Amino acid sequence: MRTPRILIPALAAAALATVLAGCSAADGTTSDTTSKPRASASSEPSVLPQSEVRVPDAKKTVTCNDGAAIVDQSGTEVTLKGACAKVTVSGNDSIVHLGDVDELIVESAISRITVGTAKTVSLTGNANDVLYSGDEPAKVTDEGTSNVVQADEVK
Repeated sequence: MRTPRILIPALAAAALATVLAGCSAADGTTSDTTSKPRASASSEPSVLPQSEVRVPDAKKTVTCNDGAAIVDQSGTEVTLKGACAKVTVSGNDSIVHLGDVDELIVESAISRITVGTAKTVSLTGNANDVLYSGDEPAKVTDEGTSNVVQADEVK
């Protein structure tokens, strides 16, 4: 006896549906197909607590020359002593300590920058924390993603 051709695909579809239903509810719970954010979830990026920040072993001091400094070291803790008119941070995965600056340009990714005051902050990199201890910057331009610019809580 031949099985009708329509019956085989129908049986296969039913078996597949049963297997998939078993996979999604294997723990005895049912899943809600409408996704709802958790109460603790936030679409806004947040600053990693200081206790969880990895401090690089490599240390470097940079200087301000003719009113400008470039911090291009990656995976390094960098300190710029004193004030500087324009600072560009392009090294990735670094911790950068700055004094007061007029213009801070952040092109890096995954860096933490502490600054006294900065009149303007421009971010084109991603996942950076800029923490200021002085006055809030007059202008912040963020063309990257997951960047945070906020007052430094640990003064």
